[in-house]
Amino acid sequence: MKITGTTIRAWRLPLASPMISARVTMTHRELVVVEIETSAGISGTGWCTTAGVGAAAVQALLSGYLLPMLTGADPRMVERIWHRLWMECHAAGPGGITTLALSALDIALWDIKAKAAGEPLYRLLGGGPRGVPVYASAINLHLSQEDLVAQARAQRAAGYRAFKLKVGRPGLHEDLERCLAVRATIGDDGILMLDANQKWQLGEAIQRCRILTEAAPLFIEEPLLSDDVDGHRRLRQSCGVPVAMGEQLCNRFEFWTYVRSDAADYLQPDVWKVGGITEFLKIAALGASTNLPISPHGAVELSVHLAAALPNALHVENIFGLNLFDLGATTKPLPFRDGLLQPPDGPGHGVVFDGPALAGAGIRLGEAIDRMPLQRDPG
Repeated sequence: MKITGTTIRAWRLPLASPMISARVTMTHRELVVVEIETSAGISGTGWCTTAGVGAAAVQALLSGYLLPMLTGADPRMVERIWHRLWMECHAAGPGGITTLALSALDIALWDIKAKAAGEPLYRLLGGGPRGVPVYASAINLHLSQEDLVAQARAQRAAGYRAFKLKVGRPGLHEDLERCLAVRATIGDDGILMLDANQKWQLGEAIQRCRILTEAAPLFIEEPLLSDDVDGHRRLRQSCGVPVAMGEQLCNRFEFWTYVRSDAADYLQPDVWKVGGITEFLKIAALGASTNLPISPHGAVELSVHLAAALPNALHVENIFGLNLFDLGATTKPLPFRDGLLQPPDGPGHGVVFDGPALAGAGIRLGEAIDRMPLQRDPG
């Protein structure tokens, strides 16, 4: 089997309403999709997304440099292809745009590999047909406390038993009041997770996390700037709340820096950010070798396959408004029941991009993008 052709498309998809966290206001989600054709008549689809910045750069890196290198290669040799392409653009940066582009390619190659084997992706990876725990996640810092509680109540009524909410309000005790209100809504048996989106510096993070222990969170995600490894280590030693990290990390070496520094309790690799499935599996093995659970960040359509195959995967995250169905990029949501997701049983990963939002939202290389800044001006 040989690769005979590749295509790439990119879209800038408007959100139904702006999503506000402690640091950013997101109005769009960008999507890059790669299709790989083979001499065996089997095709594979891969993709990555961004929070609204970078898809045009990913598209240019893929179309101008990486995709032409694939013609004639055996798509089943995913490890060899991944390493070759990562080293090819390593000097331009071993993460970020590089691993976003590699993710889209790698996911498409694994899709082909699973289809060639006639297996769903989770079974090719060694998993069994089991439901995967999923938690409700939302970018909801801008909601009033009443609306936040109503959101949690609706999620619980829909069958969710685990929830993540944003923290980082200006008032010292405002976050605690909101968290306690949600805790009362979901009950003592509900699992509560918090996400500060890198809002705080170390001193403030210690103070706030100590206060937030009253809400009994499973973890606090990204309390500090992701570059501050030592700060996370010191926070873990001081605050009494377990720390989750990984949304902004781009390869196994960055995760290893956190692990060897004793700076995280939960690892959160994002499969379309770390370089795809090939690199995600290495990060999961790193977690397993140090007895750390994997809490995959986002990418629920792929994370459900990965979590079904990994013994140290805790759950997967469904970000309301940002999964592919909610974005309008696909027409079928994943089947959810009683707090569990079931990975699709067809060959490959099962994702087909045919949603209504993909009409007329394409990104054209070389054109300036009319957008609001993602990062809010703190002044």
